[in-house]
Amino acid sequence: MNRREREARLAMRHAHDYAGWREAAAAFDSLHGLDEWKREDATDDYDWKLIRARLREIRSMREAGQIGKLVHHLRQGLHWNLGNFSNPILYSHALVGTKQLVEDYIGEVVAALNFLCEGTFEDFDDVARLRFFKETLASFGRSALMLSGGATLGLFHVGVVKALVREDLLPDVISGSSAGSVVAATVGTRAPDELESLLDPQSSYYHFWKPLALKDMWRKGVLMDQKQIRRGIASNILDLTFEEAYRRSGRIINITVSPAGNNQTPRLLNYLTSPYLYVREAVLASSAVPFLFEPVLLMTRDDNGKRVPYMPSLRWTDGSLKSDLPGLRLRRLHNINHFVVSQTNPHVIPFLKQRPEEQGLVSNLRDYVYSSLRGSAQYAIGLGRLSLPSERVRRYLDNASSIIDQDYRGNITILPKVTVWRYAHVTANPKLEAVERFIQEGERATWKRIEMVRNQMLISQTLARCIQRLEGSVVVESRGRSKRPKLEVVRRRDP
Repeated sequence: MNRREREARLAMRHAHDYAGWREAAAAFDSLHGLDEWKREDATDDYDWKLIRARLREIRSMREAGQIGKLVHHLRQGLHWNLGNFSNPILYSHALVGTKQLVEDYIGEVVAALNFLCEGTFEDFDDVARLRFFKETLASFGRSALMLSGGATLGLFHVGVVKALVREDLLPDVISGSSAGSVVAATVGTRAPDELESLLDPQSSYYHFWKPLALKDMWRKGVLMDQKQIRRGIASNILDLTFEEAYRRSGRIINITVSPAGNNQTPRLLNYLTSPYLYVREAVLASSAVPFLFEPVLLMTRDDNGKRVPYMPSLRWTDGSLKSDLPGLRLRRLHNINHFVVSQTNPHVIPFLKQRPEEQGLVSNLRDYVYSSLRGSAQYAIGLGRLSLPSERVRRYLDNASSIIDQDYRGNITILPKVTVWRYAHVTANPKLEAVERFIQEGERATWKRIEMVRNQMLISQTLARCIQRLEGSVVVESRGRSKRPKLEVVRRRDP
């Protein structure tokens, strides 16, 4: 290792923000000749010929001002992952970015969309443009951030969110289960200009754990004091309904909860499915890990504006038991086709690859061990459900089966490293130094994925912002028309 390479490594290790890390990582890439790899279009990992042809066509139409052709071309030609340009392997070579052709294509699409959004065209008025952008976004889809469970390890999520916020890459759709629900709701109950202060570890409250006295443990059948976690949730999350939270933040937060009893299915709570439910109780329920906390009664606002129990006979528990990452439901409700996942479940992260493109003996052995353990556990659970008479035990086995069956990955999965230190803090109230360390690790893990996230989100972000801009123009225009005096036909009277 030469001096310049050592300097680049040290600069990455000690970087305080993404800009500093990116500069050092780009220097490291350059030292290893990866700039040349980026400039070469050809590789079997994506359809580079298609991407290059589409790039030239869009650029030519935009520069020539061929509005009709450009609109037609983009309307039916914009697809997420066109030509497999989102292939994770394309991001496995360099620390920063990927093929220049991919970045040029995305940049040209964004330039063309902004050109159509900001220009003035005789045959393409604001109403037609708004329809074009809405239909194109519906076709193209958008990204969501999913935050898993993980108890105190969920502080890693704060660093992930912080890194995305500072690069303007935080998706508008965020889901959270258990510990992830606390972070999602903290973000989703605040206005955008309040986010930066929330990400300061000294301005938040992270003491969620307090053991019950032995007699209370015996009486309630759980180990932890729910009053303490309720206090922690109230310190971080505003007391709003899901509908009020959406109006305040502009973000769609989704909280998963699991049923405590039979004959119920897991719920995904958000402003569409449960607009009048209160967010705090939803987070409390999603964080109610069996054996640690009691099941929770959800609360709602009735038609008189009063806070009342929601379905008083039902109780809800930890969302990660049944639906840690509710991808299918998010797809259907919010037109999501791309998921960024921050995964901190302690029983999951040892078996997931730090990089999805990892290959080799160790990686393949990990996959084999995980699949073998998963199959054996499912077989044992199945036997137990058939042979054990206790309904309560069978319910616990159903929860265990649900945990094993779930897919814990996204299109981009951000993971903490597995260390004894992290596992020692799973159910501990962390000191400020530990909080800062968790958050910093989340940030640094996200920096390695920032350019990949940016390339997946940039087109859908541009479509959404153009819609927002044009909706304002159309509203103003329609109001202006409504104020114009109406022409009345005066019938001539016969003399």
